[in-house]
Amino acid sequence: MRLKVIYAAGGGIVAFAIVVFVINSTGTHTNNNAGPTNTTASPLLISLKEIVPNQINNHSATIHVSFNATNPNKGTAILEAIEYDILADGKRIVSGTIGSRLEGFVASSAGIYPIVGDGSVILKDSQLFQKTNSTANTWNRVVEGKAVYVVTGTMSYREISSLQASSTDRNFRLVLH
Repeated sequence: MRLKVIYAAGGGIVAFAIVVFVINSTGTHTNNNAGPTNTTASPLLISLKEIVPNQINNHSATIHVSFNATNPNKGTAILEAIEYDILADGKRIVSGTIGSRLEGFVASSAGIYPIVGDGSVILKDSQLFQKTNSTANTWNRVVEGKAVYVVTGTMSYREISSLQASSTDRNFRLVLH
């Protein structure tokens, strides 16, 4: 019985410490400035850093893609996932996903990317592009470095403020010449 009381007290102390940490790190401090404040958060920004094809053989190439995600807000945002399609000269050549959507209260944090206020993060991925009869012309332009790329997709993220997290999905279309 005494051991249970010790465990309960220890659990209470840990829970209290977590609450204090969350309150201190999410910015719920009082603001003595009397000026107006903007409570509407700006959406995360995403840009295409680069797309680099790397020919493996006459029928396969690895497509390396890099995204730059920027948080223009003061608070932290959590980028959960980027789902994307890469089109070269109007033909879809590869699709991919970076990260994973948070589902439920207990989820692994291995595939999420926190972005502090006014910060950014670069996310990279690689996909295999296979040459087929229908993609032969596109294949040649990709491996020669002459393709025009259009990347479409959805970015999923959460904005964190005052112990609340609002989830947002935002579609994007990016062009790289």
